[in-house]
Amino acid sequence: MTRQNSASVAGAVIRCMLSVLSWAVSIPVLNVLLGGLERRQALTLTGTVVALVAVALLLWAGLIYWWQVPATRSIARRITYFIADVAVMALLGLIGVWAAFWATVAIYGL
Repeated sequence: MTRQNSASVAGAVIRCMLSVLSWAVSIPVLNVLLGGLERRQALTLTGTVVALVAVALLLWAGLIYWWQVPATRSIARRITYFIADVAVMALLGLIGVWAAFWATVAIYGL
């Protein structure tokens, strides 16, 4: 691998990591913002609103995979990339939900 190729691979990995981390950080941020709007009675959090936020986060995760995960000719490698991406996104999603819960408790109490 040449120096230029390794630099471009490192840049791609950093962009992917930043995209995934911004996705994970958005979960508690959205929770706190929507919770604040609900407490001020500016917005009622119904099942529809929560489902729309969940769909938006899933679409964003899909776009991160589409844009950031490298294409490959090998179907086995592509499946491996997909499984790794889903596992990492699921883990970070759970961490984001956990952080959202504790941020809500810290700000608004139980």
